[in-house]
Amino acid sequence: MSSTTRLTWVAATLFLFIFPLTIHKPGMPGTIKADEGAYYLMARSLAEDGDLLCEAKDIARLGAEYPYLPAENVILMTDDGWKTAHFGKPWFYSLLAAPFAFLFHANGMVAFNMLLLMGMVGLGALYLARYNPDGVALLFAAGFFLLSNTWAYVFWMHTEILNMFAVTACLYFAFAPAPDGLGAGRGWRRLLDRLRGETGRAWLSGAVIVVAAYNKPQLAVLGLPALYVFARRGGWRGAVRWVAGAAAAGLLLCATSIALTGHASAYLGGERAGFKISDFTRVPFEPVVDKPAPGGAAAAVSERPQNTWWWIFRLPPLDARTLPNLGLFFIGRHTGLFLYAPFVLVSLLLFLAHARRSRERWLILVAAAAVALSFLIWIPFNWHGGGGFVGNRYFVNALPVFLFLVTRITPLWSVAAAWALGGLLIGDIFFTPYGAMVPQATLQSHTRNVPYTLFPLELTLGKQVPGYRGAGSDGAWFTGRKDVFLPHQDGMWIHGGQPVEIWARARKPLVRPVFRVESPRVPNRVTLKMGDDRRELVFDSTAPGANATLVTLEPSTPKPSVVDVEDRLADVYHYRMVVESEAMRIRPWEEAPNRDEVSGYFVGVVLTYLGTEADLAVDIFRAEWAEAPVPPTMPAGTELTIPVRVVNVSDSNWPAGGPTKVTLSYHWLDAGGDVVVGDGARTLLPRDLAPRKAAKVDLKIQVPDRPGDYFLRLNPVREHVAWFSDRHPESAPRFPVRVVAP
Repeated sequence: MSSTTRLTWVAATLFLFIFPLTIHKPGMPGTIKADEGAYYLMARSLAEDGDLLCEAKDIARLGAEYPYLPAENVILMTDDGWKTAHFGKPWFYSLLAAPFAFLFHANGMVAFNMLLLMGMVGLGALYLARYNPDGVALLFAAGFFLLSNTWAYVFWMHTEILNMFAVTACLYFAFAPAPDGLGAGRGWRRLLDRLRGETGRAWLSGAVIVVAAYNKPQLAVLGLPALYVFARRGGWRGAVRWVAGAAAAGLLLCATSIALTGHASAYLGGERAGFKISDFTRVPFEPVVDKPAPGGAAAAVSERPQNTWWWIFRLPPLDARTLPNLGLFFIGRHTGLFLYAPFVLVSLLLFLAHARRSRERWLILVAAAAVALSFLIWIPFNWHGGGGFVGNRYFVNALPVFLFLVTRITPLWSVAAAWALGGLLIGDIFFTPYGAMVPQATLQSHTRNVPYTLFPLELTLGKQVPGYRGAGSDGAWFTGRKDVFLPHQDGMWIHGGQPVEIWARARKPLVRPVFRVESPRVPNRVTLKMGDDRRELVFDSTAPGANATLVTLEPSTPKPSVVDVEDRLADVYHYRMVVESEAMRIRPWEEAPNRDEVSGYFVGVVLTYLGTEADLAVDIFRAEWAEAPVPPTMPAGTELTIPVRVVNVSDSNWPAGGPTKVTLSYHWLDAGGDVVVGDGARTLLPRDLAPRKAAKVDLKIQVPDRPGDYFLRLNPVREHVAWFSDRHPESAPRFPVRVVAP
């Protein structure tokens, strides 16, 4: 490789190593995330205490650097009923990062990740330089790793970057043969030459893949292409050397773990649990006190470890989610391989163009597919990598294998095209690795922008996709982004001035669903889409009630998809909705009950789902007032309470909650029978009222201000649908009342 190319790599490495040391950690978010707590404290404990025990001084270190918020999910493990505990994650990453954590704390671990990242770039460039000019090789390798979600995980104190480096090194030692002229040196140079030679490369290739597999066992399969290459070049001796290197590394890792924790791996043996730490002055666990069983016998203790690798040793739960998840694996909005690693797509095309006859590279594809399927099939509920992920956090460990599919990079404009694609898809992530400063910020805020909005949402993952919230109503569940969708009381506030995507989910088809659409601001134009149905509404009147209307939509029934509903697989119908309004108004709301300030929300539409047309057509409008002691005389302008007993004499349930709940109300009529007060105060039912069941309710009545003779008409109402008197007048009895001066 030319001196200019080497200088470019060195300069970029120095820049990327130094700049994390200048950032005020934690930055954004304001605390540790995912499993960072254990890895960070393990590095500090190894550097400063020489052990992996979780003690009060370890927790104090966490509070000193991350005092702003509680630390979630710090993984610990114990063998003695939580009298003592070790950190419950694999130790090797923290050991390598320990010197950096000792010197620079959390910043040092990010700087260490930067070194690993640039190590991958360097190895990738050296490999590609066998087939291409040095500059092209470095440019492609840099784009491959930097313009992917790899960059996001550099800022995580996690094992992903170490695993990727191990995979890169494993394949580099196999696919980049030893240079000529080795073995002429003496002393340490001779030892270095032996490691760089064919024998040493086989040992190293097998050893480094075990480093990755020690953290994630599925990654071991990525070493098979390297084993094949060494077996093809060196026969059975080459294969034995590779296996010996792997075995030696595995034994060393396990033996060291046993010395530190008593277990070959944190994932095999012991009881593990995740702890929330809000008090940084003490350890978060307490000894478990066994309660004696009846008769004086000791209570049984479960022998099955919690939160371990035992899920690997079971038959995979093949189900209907696998096929749609496979599509989302490639092009999902939050997880898609081609979206979060665009150079992978270019690498596949270059492989098909120039290296499709290479057996070892086809084996690379098979190994990558095996890793992907292991997650998709064995853990279909969590194949993407859990909460807080950017792209697929599990499969990012395997990304480097796609670089080794590439040989010749021609035409050269494909490099420029790949960088352009990276700018389109990864630019937002690259320049905001801690997350963007946007309303309702998440690490997935980039998915709010084009082109991500054009790709399918991972509906099969349900609530595991962060940045969304939902509201249930009358058998349907509505989900939208937190920054543009806010469930409020019985309705949904929809942000104005932009198209807002909402997903409706139901266990049965929504046939002619009915919505109440309210515009907080007039004039306003609202577009409402649901599936293949589209309506435009114009609100231009300021008359009372004119800014709201009922709309019945007629979307086609979509094909049901299988999702996890309350820990059970079920067929669910998903409807994509888009709501857009031209105007909006700021409405106050309390963002959280423990905050004093009132936030403002830019509401363009208040959307309320009332149910399907068939649901609303059910005749529930029959009531009998078994007890209604209405006083014949009431003082004007006062509020009274009348204890009533009302019976549901219909054949259907009266809902006590939801937008179309049944409430008890009244009308005031004058002596001539004309309505004086047509929309009386509401009194809620204490519970849903089944047919032929009664409820005792204290009915609140607001008496008219003007004295005179009136009729009080007790009248239940199904909100947003109809008064009972409109369907069955006998359900709303009238009582003569004289209103007198107080």
